[in-house]
Parts: sequence; C-alpha cells; structure tokens
Amino acid sequence: MRALYAPLRPDLDDFLFATVGEERNGMPLSVISALTGLGLDPWAEATRLSSLETREAVEQLVPMIARLPGERWPSSEVRTIALGLIELLPSTKATRATADVAPQTRARIAPSKMLWLVCFLLAAAALVSMAANGDLPFGGHGQPAPPTEAPGRSN
Repeated sequence: MRALYAPLRPDLDDFLFATVGEERNGMPLSVISALTGLGLDPWAEATRLSSLETREAVEQLVPMIARLPGERWPSSEVRTIALGLIELLPSTKATRATADVAPQTRARIAPSKMLWLVCFLLAAAALVSMAANGDLPFGGHGQPAPPTEAPGRSN
C-alpha cells in the first residue's frame, strides 16, 4: 500500500478493532470506538498501553472500560476484559521498533510530489526574477505602449 493509504500502525489493529462489549443499541463496541468516545486518540493510547508491563496496562485500561456508557460489568469481568484486550497488543520490543520507523516514513515526500514541488519553486523563482527586472510579458504597468510609425512615412 502507498504510505498515504497505509494503516497508521497495523500491529495495533487486533487490539483497536477488538470488541469491548455492546453499545446501547446492541451493536458491538470496538476498542477504537470506545477510546474515541472517551476523548482519547486510539493509536496513541494503544501505543502507550503497549509500552507498559501487562499488569500496569491492565490497571490503566480497567477504569477506561468502567467509564464506558451503556453496559455495566462487575469489576472482575472488567478486569478479565481488560486483560484479554491487553494480550492483543504487540510486545514492547516490537512497538518500539515500529514507533522508531513510523515518524521517518511519514516525513518522506513521494518522488512524484517532489518533482512537482521543484517545478513550482522554479516557476515561482522565475516569475519573481522577471518581476524584479520589469520583464513580465503581461505587465504593462498600466500604460499603453507608445505608437510606432513605419519607417519612411511622415505626416
């Protein structure tokens, strides 16, 4: 896939698209929807949780699940849900390797876009240079050109 359409962190997909429970209307509630509903960036939160030890990540995910609107679970069930979800996260080592590569990938400009950018900059530089020298082909500076007479004719 081209970088523009590639998922942000495919290694987090199992976690982000896992089902936490059901919404009020009976539809499955995914982790990505739950985190978004809590006002969190799902990818940032998943990355943060994956960098923690399992026990600590579960401890931090439990209150998030408990805050979700809709279904209320007993605290032991919330803990079981959180543990199952945390187990879907990539290991800390894999997360760090992917996180180190991701910013470099996003910062690159596609070669075809780079070509157009260079062309635009060259055209802009040429126009600025022509304007500075008064050589613009379409800039008469608001004055009509003086009439010219044909050689050998006189009034």
